[in-house]
Order: sequence, then C-alpha cells, then structure tokens
Amino acid sequence: MNSRSVAEDVTQLSSAGRLLSYNAVMFLSTTRDAFDESAQTALRQYIRAGGGFVGVHNAFGTEYNWPWYEGLLGNANFYDHSANQPGTVVTVGRRDASTQGLPRTWTFSDEWYNLVPAPTRVRVLAEVDESTLARGVRGNLGHPGHGEHHPVSWCQYYDGGKAWLTTLGHDVRAWTDEPMEGDRFFVQHLLGGVKSVLGMAPFCR
Repeated sequence: MNSRSVAEDVTQLSSAGRLLSYNAVMFLSTTRDAFDESAQTALRQYIRAGGGFVGVHNAFGTEYNWPWYEGLLGNANFYDHSANQPGTVVTVGRRDASTQGLPRTWTFSDEWYNLVPAPTRVRVLAEVDESTLARGVRGNLGHPGHGEHHPVSWCQYYDGGKAWLTTLGHDVRAWTDEPMEGDRFFVQHLLGGVKSVLGMAPFCR
C-alpha cells in the first residue's frame, strides 16, 4: 500500500482502481464543487470497497449538492460559523483512538462550524462548550448554534467504508510550529483518527 500522496488535481480521483492502492483518502479543507462525475464515482466505489475517509474542516464546505457525500460526512453539512475565537473542547469518551489520552476539556481556537443538517447516526468524539465562546456561537448567516451538544468531531461506518470527521483545523497555527493553545491536543486527536481509519488502531470505539 502507498503510505501517502498529496494532490490538488481531481484527475487523481479518476478511478477507484487508482484509489484502491491507498488505505485512506483525506480531504483537508477542500471547497465547493471539487469533483467531476468520474471522480464522484471513483470515491463512492472506493468507499464501498472498504476504503477509509478523513474529512477535516472545510471538507464540510464541499460538494453541497451530492447527497452521498453528505452521508459520508455523517449526514451533515456546513451552514455557517461563529467568529474565529477560543473555546473549550469537551472530549466525549476516552475509548476511541482519537480521544485516548486527551484531557476531558481543552482550549482551542477555531471557526466553530454550525451544521445543517447536524450529524446523525454517528459516534460523537468531541464537542465545543458553547458557553465558553466569548463572542457567541451565532453564525454569520444567523445559525443560533447547537446548544448543549455541539459536535466538532465524530466517526462512522458508511456504505462499506470508514469515515472520521472533524470541523476543527481552521487556524494555520494548528498546522505549523507557531504556538497555539491546544494545538498539541488537536494534532493528537487528528492523528488518532487518521491511524484508526488506516487500520493502525481500532476504529470508532
């Protein structure tokens, strides 16, 4: 199996046969209508053959008009987001590979995504405590937030494959050496999810 490949060229998704040499596909802040018809077919066939998917941040702002992809995201889609601001992430459960070793709560800065629809039939792994958002949770299009349980990460088995999803990851400091409160917990969380999708750890526990 290939260990990794990075591409911004949709032709890399032109056939399921090409994708099947990989253990997982990761969408790292993709946007809008990224796929042509052949790429959509290839991704669907890849997942149905047992492939893995990791969706990060604006993977939720991608392919709005493709119901199958919305299902892959956990029957969820981006609607709007609050101001980019610090908030408290609440770790939900400690059994999953992506939550083991994380503190019960940790501070992190992000655009806190509001989702329509919100995820259903998934295992929620982390939430944001809306009461800790000093500038409020209301989105720029007026979404009032999700209340007591505002999911930011979850996982699911879907259509024969595996999917691990997080709306976190907007701030570039989370991805670089520039320090940011909570960045090591975010990276630990994400890497645990990636490893579980790759089959290097139990998935979605």
